[in-house]
Amino acid sequence: MIFSFSVFTEYFRSFEGIIPRGSCIMQNFLPSSLRENPFKGELTDEQFQSIFAQNICYSVLDEKAIIAITDAKGVIKYANDAFLKLSQYSWTEIIGRDHRILNSGFHPRSFFEDMYRDITNGKKWRGEIRNRAKDGSFYWVDTTIVPILGEYAKLLGYAAIRIDITDHKQMEFRLAQQTQNLLRSNEELEQFAYVASHDLKAPLRGIENLVGWIEEDLESSLTGDTRANMDLLKSRVRRLEGLLDDLLAYSRAGRGETASELIDTKELVDELTLLVSPPQGFSIVGSEALPTIQTDRVPLTQVVLNLIGNAIKHHDRPENGHVWIEALTLPHSIKFTVTDDGPGIPERFRERVFGMFQTLKPRDEVEGSGMGLAIVRKLVDYQGGKIWLTEGRAGQGLSVHFIWPQSKRESTYDTNGKFAAR
Repeated sequence: MIFSFSVFTEYFRSFEGIIPRGSCIMQNFLPSSLRENPFKGELTDEQFQSIFAQNICYSVLDEKAIIAITDAKGVIKYANDAFLKLSQYSWTEIIGRDHRILNSGFHPRSFFEDMYRDITNGKKWRGEIRNRAKDGSFYWVDTTIVPILGEYAKLLGYAAIRIDITDHKQMEFRLAQQTQNLLRSNEELEQFAYVASHDLKAPLRGIENLVGWIEEDLESSLTGDTRANMDLLKSRVRRLEGLLDDLLAYSRAGRGETASELIDTKELVDELTLLVSPPQGFSIVGSEALPTIQTDRVPLTQVVLNLIGNAIKHHDRPENGHVWIEALTLPHSIKFTVTDDGPGIPERFRERVFGMFQTLKPRDEVEGSGMGLAIVRKLVDYQGGKIWLTEGRAGQGLSVHFIWPQSKRESTYDTNGKFAAR
């Protein structure tokens, strides 16, 4: 973008009839000495001031932007009020100087070398610059610099139009700092979880072994109550071990980078059914319509495994319980539903159970840390999906629905190997 003065003049004349008179000088906005034969010879400071101070449409540009005009050598010939206010320099202090007076020392020398190379070659340049005001404070401006050409494409100078973005940059810096703090906090949390999972589990195993040895030594004299208490002690130790494992799993949920691959979710469900080893009589059924999708295997496996395990663990009739896994292909994602016919969860508790350490039954009745659904939600959230609970089939049991975004939309297939979504 290059301003020739004739084009510049016609540009402002084009506003006539659109902008009310008085807000912008139109036909006679050039001094008479320049109107007939503009820009012959070098421009004086007074000519620059006459052209740009009097003739820029203040209501459109001058009141909104920070403007400075230099000659071809970079010497400032004009600066508007917004420029003077932001830089804190007066007119007499800034006119006749170059922009080095505002140099904050933030940008490397190469930054300005690249800028000058572009504008001296007649190119427009745009970038964000941190400047130093007269009082030593810093401010940021989004800057556009364009060459101004006169007759026969002679370079007359440069127009720099800026917008104050100091608040925006300060917000960026604060967000960057908060991101760094969050990353550091997450690293500390993961380190804590690692220590808890590995270093604390060793003494727990020692306690469990000691209980076993005491039982062996007192085998002949153990009463029913004492044996029940010993079993309870071992159960509590195992629960604490499980809690430490779940803490580690929660801290790492969604943190690892895994490769995306094609996964037949029907085969995945069949594999997990064997892995969880359900009680005799318990049925786990994966729909034949479960699709093949392109996604990360590990997090999807963790989610489905946790939901099937929860359904089995909390079922009130495990000897004849059922779990159904179904899926619906959406334009950019898959909606999975894991439904059981167990006791269900009352509606008022359905959000609460996604919290950490939340269970609806005493832990002596159901072994678990209360973190299963918290881990599942974290994994689903990390993928950019969502999860929610409803009643199961015919108002019985529980349905867990979760949206799993597709890694590659075109790589989702139905059971016949054809594209299921386009």
